[in-house]
Amino acid sequence: MFFLILFMFLPYSQLKTLKNYQVHEKITDDRVDEDIKWMLLPNGRGDPQLAILSGLEKNNGEDKGDLLPLIENIKFYLYTRDNPTRAEMQTMDKKCLPIFKYFRSQRKSKVLVHGFGDSAEDSLMFPLLRDAFLNYNDYNIFTVDWSELAAVPWYNTAAKNTKHVSKHLAAFIDHLSTSTDARAEDFHLIGFSLGAHVVGLTNNELKYGKVKHITGLDPAGVLFSSSGPEERLDSSQAKLVDVVHTSGGFLGFKKRIGHRDFYPNGGAWPQPGCKIDYAAVCSHRRAYYYYAEALTRGDAFVAVPCPSYDEYTSGACSNNTELAVQLGKAPYDKAKEGNYYLNTNSDSPYGKVSKLNK
Repeated sequence: MFFLILFMFLPYSQLKTLKNYQVHEKITDDRVDEDIKWMLLPNGRGDPQLAILSGLEKNNGEDKGDLLPLIENIKFYLYTRDNPTRAEMQTMDKKCLPIFKYFRSQRKSKVLVHGFGDSAEDSLMFPLLRDAFLNYNDYNIFTVDWSELAAVPWYNTAAKNTKHVSKHLAAFIDHLSTSTDARAEDFHLIGFSLGAHVVGLTNNELKYGKVKHITGLDPAGVLFSSSGPEERLDSSQAKLVDVVHTSGGFLGFKKRIGHRDFYPNGGAWPQPGCKIDYAAVCSHRRAYYYYAEALTRGDAFVAVPCPSYDEYTSGACSNNTELAVQLGKAPYDKAKEGNYYLNTNSDSPYGKVSKLNK
């Protein structure tokens, strides 16, 4: 109720910043994103929510040591082909280290991390990617619920908490590596929005081995656009860091921050089919819709390297067929780094059948 009243009585000068293009101009300017006090950001269900960016801040109790219970309440859910829809849930603290009945160390593992205002219960991304991965291969699928540390409307606090969550996730992977025959290199970390920065920072905190593959799905640009690589997802953090940009320059990053950055439809807001997308809700979420569908399609989502989207659409890069890769499936190849472009359909199925597959 407090924030509804706050919204109603904000001065017109601040209300004006809600207009898409005015907010967009500020967000895309790396020097001034800290000047925005608040904006609308989507929660896990895709509903626009008031998000506090500066000024007011949630007291996490970090100075009093009260943050630890919130961190230890981060939930880890395991899905496998043996339990594809009924998750096995565990938390992790010093008194009770998790033991998973369905975990198999010989399987490779996928770890999914949500973004701001999301949770395991509300996430649209988790079931979509879980089902796509389990259909594709026999994996351990972990979903990480850090909802208490990513709660609406405290975006500024959630952004700071990405470091705390990454340390806890690293401790979780280290625990599995030391208590079973699992190896860190067999874990693939995938994060959406703020979750992309969580998974990026995690590898720096691992003590027993390193993750080789990290994927960022439209990594959050708000409050991170001017941050250094030590505070966000970066190509230095794994052997292969691939990134999907779908609201670049608004909610997400526009610049390349991985080894292989995919820019569907130019990677910007609005994405095709996102007709009324004033808070980039639809465009932001397209990152995980594209990624999930790409796992189930062998004939689509083929991207080619190109200096810019304009050159891609002009056909200037159509001869780069030897360097073409498929979204979500291509292994690391030093020769196949750079900015990759592709176009999609406006509605599902989003993937366009590529001539390169024929």
